[in-house]
Amino acid sequence: MISNNSNHRVLAMLIALATYTFAFGAPESAHMFEGQDDEQPDAVCGRDCITGITAGIVGLNLRTPVCASPEFIRKIVLPPPPPSAQWSGPENCVNGTCIFSNVVQNGGISLITSPQHADIIKSYDIDADGGAYPPPFYTEQIEGKGIGLRANRSIVKGEVLMTRGATLIAQTEALIEWEVAVRDTMYDAAMARLPKGRRDAFLAQMGRDVHDKINKNSFQFFIHGAGEERARHLAAYPDIAKFNHDCRPNVHYRITDATITTIAARDIQRGEELAISYTDIFLPSKQRKERIQNWGFECACALCQGPKNETIASDKRLRRIEKLKADLNNFKEIKVTAETGAEYATLHEEEGLHAHLGSAYTRAALNFALFGDEERSREYAWRAAEELSIEKGPESGDAQAMRELAENPRAHWTWGKRRTLKK
Repeated sequence: MISNNSNHRVLAMLIALATYTFAFGAPESAHMFEGQDDEQPDAVCGRDCITGITAGIVGLNLRTPVCASPEFIRKIVLPPPPPSAQWSGPENCVNGTCIFSNVVQNGGISLITSPQHADIIKSYDIDADGGAYPPPFYTEQIEGKGIGLRANRSIVKGEVLMTRGATLIAQTEALIEWEVAVRDTMYDAAMARLPKGRRDAFLAQMGRDVHDKINKNSFQFFIHGAGEERARHLAAYPDIAKFNHDCRPNVHYRITDATITTIAARDIQRGEELAISYTDIFLPSKQRKERIQNWGFECACALCQGPKNETIASDKRLRRIEKLKADLNNFKEIKVTAETGAEYATLHEEEGLHAHLGSAYTRAALNFALFGDEERSREYAWRAAEELSIEKGPESGDAQAMRELAENPRAHWTWGKRRTLKK
């Protein structure tokens, strides 16, 4: 039998969620499925969402269907204890590098780093298990690639797919300097401090052992400490590691304070595989293929497996992009015209470099400002701001800088500089 106190707690939880939804509307992670009902699994919202139930209890007329992830509901209704109180360490220190762990934050996280860098990581506001819900993708075994992700509905450009906190973070300098036996002992100690679910997810990644899994699946990011150079770290995100490689990816990612966010870089159709790039996509095809072999497989993307004439055309565009970039960055002599930036941007579009359009449009906008073309500078600055909001976040400095340029090109420091130089 459920006690009256339990009933009161349940009702309070439902009222809290209804109040939040009524005040702020559906969260960005919600999917309204407008015009896409025919693409959704039957009753996917009615089965998993509690918004409609809450609305019925408190008499609110809310929009339906609205789907919020269990993690989102948990944060609103039952906020967790402060993660800062759950950290353990330093432990197992070797030459100033130690193990730190927290079984609460992100569902469990281990660090192999210095105390100074650990303090910085502890201060991060790490968001785990966020993104679209229900997930607009499913996991499957993809021929020739292994486990991968495929869209289960249409995905709109700019839609956040996943936000994840790291399972394991390791400072690379220490990993390189240690003898293998010491390194592996530290790995084992760090893994032992993870909850079973997080540890199992990490070990399910591609690779022979912990060291190999870190090398093949981790993402690089830097930590800036006070009065010191930035320190390179590797962070493991097992869910994100399920994205396979493509030389022309349809998914972009960014890492902010050890939280990784994946975003649709273009519109994605139902049934398409979701992919990121494992290497520098501006490299010519031969070099990309050579680098991909470091992961133990041959690149099977459409560009690398397509007709030879398409590969030749792609490499030609990449060479042209590299030359135009050098010319646009040359302020000692004029090797460009006002339209060079537009050509540079168009080549990115033709090449399918969707995850890098922000920087391409930025160069075009700045070049038009340098030549004193207000209209075209505004046009490309707004386009740059839109793309950079996706690539780096709407509050990023680059996105804000392009919005400022778009609002008043004549007030920008670049205004007319190349036109003056030309005279």
